[in-house]
Amino acid sequence: MLLAGATAANASSTWPVYHANAARTGNATGEPSVLPLHRRWTASLDNSVYGQPTVFAGRVFAATENNTVYSLDANDGHVLWARHLGPPVNPVAPQVGCGNISPLGITSTPVIDTATHTIFVLAAIQDGFKQIHHQLVGIDAITGARRVSVNADPGAPQDPLYIQQRAALALGNGRVYIGYGGHAGDCGPYHGWLVSIAENGGGKVAFNVTPHTGEGAIWATSGPAIDSTGNVYVSTGNPDPNAANHDYGESVLKFDPTLHLLANLSTFPGGDRDLGSVGPALLPNNLLFQVGKQQVGFLIDRASLSTVQQLAVCRGEAFGGTAFDGSRLFVPCTEHIQAVNINAAGRSMSLGWTGPATANAGPPIVAGGVLWSVDWPSGKLYGLNPATGATLATAEIGRVPHFASPTAALGLLLIGTNGGVAAFDGPAGPPPHPPSTCVRPSVHTGYTIVGSDGNVFPSGGAPNCGSLFGVHLRSPVVGVDTPVGARGYWMVASDGGVFAFGDARFHGSTGGIHLNAPVVGMARTPSGKGYWLVASDGGVFAFGDARFHGSTGAIHLNAPVVGMARTPSGMGYWLVASDGGVFAFGDARFHGSTGAIHLNAPVVGMARTPSGKGYWLVASDGGVFAFGDARFRGSTGAIHLNAPVVGISRTASGNGYWLVATDGGIFAFGDARFHGSTGAIRLAAPVVGMAATPSGSGYWLMASDGGVFAFAAPFRGSAVGFTSGAAAVAIVHD
Repeated sequence: MLLAGATAANASSTWPVYHANAARTGNATGEPSVLPLHRRWTASLDNSVYGQPTVFAGRVFAATENNTVYSLDANDGHVLWARHLGPPVNPVAPQVGCGNISPLGITSTPVIDTATHTIFVLAAIQDGFKQIHHQLVGIDAITGARRVSVNADPGAPQDPLYIQQRAALALGNGRVYIGYGGHAGDCGPYHGWLVSIAENGGGKVAFNVTPHTGEGAIWATSGPAIDSTGNVYVSTGNPDPNAANHDYGESVLKFDPTLHLLANLSTFPGGDRDLGSVGPALLPNNLLFQVGKQQVGFLIDRASLSTVQQLAVCRGEAFGGTAFDGSRLFVPCTEHIQAVNINAAGRSMSLGWTGPATANAGPPIVAGGVLWSVDWPSGKLYGLNPATGATLATAEIGRVPHFASPTAALGLLLIGTNGGVAAFDGPAGPPPHPPSTCVRPSVHTGYTIVGSDGNVFPSGGAPNCGSLFGVHLRSPVVGVDTPVGARGYWMVASDGGVFAFGDARFHGSTGGIHLNAPVVGMARTPSGKGYWLVASDGGVFAFGDARFHGSTGAIHLNAPVVGMARTPSGMGYWLVASDGGVFAFGDARFHGSTGAIHLNAPVVGMARTPSGKGYWLVASDGGVFAFGDARFRGSTGAIHLNAPVVGISRTASGNGYWLVATDGGIFAFGDARFHGSTGAIRLAAPVVGMAATPSGSGYWLMASDGGVFAFAAPFRGSAVGFTSGAAAVAIVHD
């Protein structure tokens, strides 16, 4: 039930870019009032969120200085997916010589292409060799799958160490526009740069603002603005310009979509008086407004970049971006918000009201009939009357980054903080949960990677049914299985904790029970309405319609159990130990084992035949042992391997099998076809498993860093660079 006068949250509203649109107006005209203000939820993330949260498809997106991108449920703030893009630059000042953000990862506001459902982010990454670069990454906003990843450094002569990417990303003309400046303190040799990269990752173009003088940062948090014809506008910082020498500090610059400079407006304030501490704001009637540290506001003709009018606007400086409600422009002067009356038809401006005193007013927005701004040194949110400047509401947010600016969408007011995201709503309450992404694909060509920390990386149309990223796990994930229909999955941790997603139903776990030995795997029943867990001592735990048929939990084993396989009927199962001992229960028939044989290497896995009347065991040296109606098709037991075998996968017919080694070497026997391997390639991380395509005509290999290698199978992406440091443990096709 809604209170009188309240409006239901608009579930279709979006905020895909800094200040809502490419013109940077910061005006969310369709949003409901959130007065009286109520703190709805707080999302604790892995570091500070400097950029504005963005909103699309019922989801809130936030990017942190730890280089993690989060998708949050707008209803309650819980994590839908998270992607870690790589280590941030840390520490900053000892390496650069100055700077006030450390660690330094994703500082700018991302941008979302709402047509392709792709969110683009720019990450500063310091790799294991301490090399620093900037990476533009495009991620499927719905599933979290990576779509594009490309180096976004400007190139020579710029050392990436000395540039910082704070300006919000802009999207237009099928391209992403990226502004670069220096670190706080202007240390080291840097230039201002505007870089443009096509959405598919190609066609990088870079414009050097100051090829001779240096500096000239494009650093205002609002970033480049783009007009309806695709022209791009930026403002720059000190030093004073020398346009005849193609040095454009302290200027407003206009580019065509391919970064050919069309016009410039130069100012000559002298010293550190950055015109570009605030980004350009596009106004009606082909006008542009620009203000910065110089205290003077410029009303500019966009066609020629000539000054129409100048007006003293601030007593102090201004930082970030402005907001425009159609007749008034709102400027974040350090001492207060200053309204500027805009007469677009008459191409003139005049001073309007002055807001309450602040330590440093943050970039404002207009939403639900209220002007919102954060006094970022105090962490105080102000809601002002746009017509008069009178205070309508205040709220304590807590610690927020420099130049924090609110986002308004879905009936929420969202602010990035030093610890995550704070969300406020009004009488209408929160928006509904976003639609589920756990939808069974019509064509099974994708796969899902699961990490030991419970993070999930779907690729190629595989459904995203949820993950455990950000959840504190007492034990690592050790196994995964899928229900009938592949619209979900279970994960099992070594303490027997079971986590169900999508259509997979939770039927019980041993997560709260003291176990004598860790769980090492799981298997589902044929119906998918139950599962078994198996521990390394052979203890079996049955849940749902899984029936307990026996275990070795009370027996002293000569070697630990390493896996289990169920019979086709589900009325029995086998356990296999590392010495090749096989234990059969229920209608599983014992067909033999290697338990009494001295093995040159431990058994690491087993696979049953299609009939369930036999099985193969495989050892880490590639020795294969066939029992029952399983036919021996060959092995590598007598061959010196460069790396140990870690698994076996049979063909659909059961007349062949593949073995996979940790170096990605593939050994095909019987009707299994060799389609390629990584055996001759130096891998960054060992291969831990493989999965055959549903038809058996190809396969994928997965490494512990989430790398995927596809052979006669479609490559749909990998989790390399997205992991949080936890090893990948399983790959399953959809």
